[in-house]
Amino acid sequence: MDKQLRYFSLPNVLTLLNLVSGSMAIFYAFENPGNLTYAATFVFIAAFFDFVDGFVARLLNRQTKIGKQLDSLADLVSFGVAPSVIVFLMLKAALEVKAFSIDLPYVQVLILLFPIVLIIAAALRLAKFDADSRQSHHFLGMPVPVSAIFFASLPLVNAFDPDNLLILKTWLDVNMPFDFILAVIGVQVYLLTNFWFYVVSIFVFAVLQLVEIPMFSFKLENYSFKQNAGKYIFLVLAVLLFVFLQCFIIPVIIILYVLFSAGIDIVNVFSKKDSLD
Repeated sequence: MDKQLRYFSLPNVLTLLNLVSGSMAIFYAFENPGNLTYAATFVFIAAFFDFVDGFVARLLNRQTKIGKQLDSLADLVSFGVAPSVIVFLMLKAALEVKAFSIDLPYVQVLILLFPIVLIIAAALRLAKFDADSRQSHHFLGMPVPVSAIFFASLPLVNAFDPDNLLILKTWLDVNMPFDFILAVIGVQVYLLTNFWFYVVSIFVFAVLQLVEIPMFSFKLENYSFKQNAGKYIFLVLAVLLFVFLQCFIIPVIIILYVLFSAGIDIVNVFSKKDSLD
C-alpha cells in the first residue's frame, strides 16, 4: 500500500484521538448541559492531540496526504462542532430556554442557531488552510483550535471559584483581593449570562478565522530569540498568567495571542521597510 494512503501511522492514531476527544466533548455536553466542564476539558484534550500529531509527523517525517485530510476532518468535529454545541447550550441557559423548538420566538431561534456560524467558519478556514501553501510557518487568519479554546474555556470560567487559586493563597500566603473576586463574579453573572456576549464573540471569532490577518505559529524555523522574541514573550506571559489565575484567564490569553500576532506583524512590516531603505 502507498505510504501516503496508510490509515494507521502514529500521527494518524494521534489525530484519531483528537477526533475521539472532540466526539466525547459533544456527548458530554448533551448529556450534562448543566455542567459543561467535562465537555470543555475534552476540547482541550483534543487540542493537545492536534498539536502532538503534527509535531510527531514532522519529527518522524510522516506527513502524508491522508494524514492532512484526516487532520482537517477531526479538527472540524473537535474545534468546529464541539465548541458550537457548548456555546449553544450556554446560550440556552442565558436565554432560559428549556428546550430548543422552532416554535420559540423567531429572535430566540436565530440566536440559538447562531453558533452554527462557528462550524461554517471552521469548515471554510480548514479547507483554505489545506489548499494554501503560504501557511507553513505562520497562519493567515486565526487557527481553528485557538477559536475553539476560547469558547471551550467559557464553561470553566463560569464554574471558576476564586478560592481555588491555591498558588496565590498558599505559595504567597495572601488572601484573594476583594476586587478580583468581584471581577470573577461580574464575569460569571453579568457577562456569561448575557446572550449578546455570545453573539458578538461568535461573529468576531468567525471573522478572525476567515480574514487573512497574519497570526504566528509555534512551528519555528529556528530558535533565535531575536527572530522569535514576540513568540517567546507571549509564551512566558501566557504560562505565568495561567499558573497564577488558572482557567479564568484563558479567554484573556487568546485575546493576547491576537494582539501579539498583530504586534509581530507590524514589527515585521517595519523591519522589511528598513531593510529596503
